[in-house]
Amino acid sequence: MRVIAGIAKGHKLKAPRGLRVRPPLDRIKESLFNILGDRVQGARVLDLYAGSGSLGIEALSRGSEAATFVDSNMAAIQAIRENLVKTGLGDEVRVLRDRVTAAVRKLAREGQGFDLIFLDPPFKISLIELNMVFKSLAGDLVKEKGTVVLRLSTRRVPLEPPGFRVETNRVYGDSRLLIYRKGE
Repeated sequence: MRVIAGIAKGHKLKAPRGLRVRPPLDRIKESLFNILGDRVQGARVLDLYAGSGSLGIEALSRGSEAATFVDSNMAAIQAIRENLVKTGLGDEVRVLRDRVTAAVRKLAREGQGFDLIFLDPPFKISLIELNMVFKSLAGDLVKEKGTVVLRLSTRRVPLEPPGFRVETNRVYGDSRLLIYRKGE
């Protein structure tokens, strides 16, 4: 697993120890960022279920303004911090150890707003939890016309959360990549 493009291109990223983490393959990540294009430049990014922080770090490397990483596992938080130091991308970042559902509520109360949100939950996540996260995102946490990227198992039915429109639905092996736009 590595940073594919931008100022940290080629840096290898550490995965958290002791977790069954499924970081996105380089080809999935490359395809995703090609689809996102200019939306990454200058964006405020939220990386939920961050694991190694691979998606948020890739966005920072490609010119995002700032990123917030959220994961509940201490090994993941340590890996994210190490990866940020290794890549030199730790200036405009925040790393939160918390359950995603609690973190999004907290960020919303703080008045935070994000242009680009990555959701890469465990494939066995409950639909109840995922719907709760999307309900929180539907407020002001996602800026108007913001983008939400969701990676799910191909065995799961794609979500159609209120307030979001599916812009892209692609399958890569056992992963489904859904890209939503808010307010369209």
